[in-house]
Amino acid sequence: MLSGRNKPSVALLFCLAALPILLVGCKSILPARSVPVEDQAALFKAPTLVPTAVIISEPTPTVQTSSAQGTDCTNMLQYIPPDLTYPDGSEVKPGETIDKQWQVKNAGTCNWDSTYTLQFMGGEGMGAASPQALVPARNGTETVIAVIFTAPVEPGRYTSQWKAYG
Repeated sequence: MLSGRNKPSVALLFCLAALPILLVGCKSILPARSVPVEDQAALFKAPTLVPTAVIISEPTPTVQTSSAQGTDCTNMLQYIPPDLTYPDGSEVKPGETIDKQWQVKNAGTCNWDSTYTLQFMGGEGMGAASPQALVPARNGTETVIAVIFTAPVEPGRYTSQWKAYG
């Protein structure tokens, strides 16, 4: 027979025995989400810069081929998320200078040389120079692309689309 002193110990043992059963039920019931990789041949879209609102970027860059290295190599620029500066959803002030940077990989077989550029394709230029030299990179290496924007004075959503050429 258990004494009154032992009753808390029995209750404690019961709780400890029930704990693993209860914790198994804490597993998330939501399925894991996979995010599809965008088509590498799509336009490189620079961020949407929104004064006192948000920045949205959907980089899916590519490098157009016209390489002096010949037609035996292929050009491919691969975006490596996340953005290095001003992540999606960031707020910026009107007229603010924005140094937007992305980590990218030369995923093709061509080496990027001084003939490779980043060019404005559409949307709002936001004061960024075009074309801009693309940092030389050997195939298989990673580098950083940077574009300096100036946020428009009027609040709103602004998109700037850029594409790499070589």
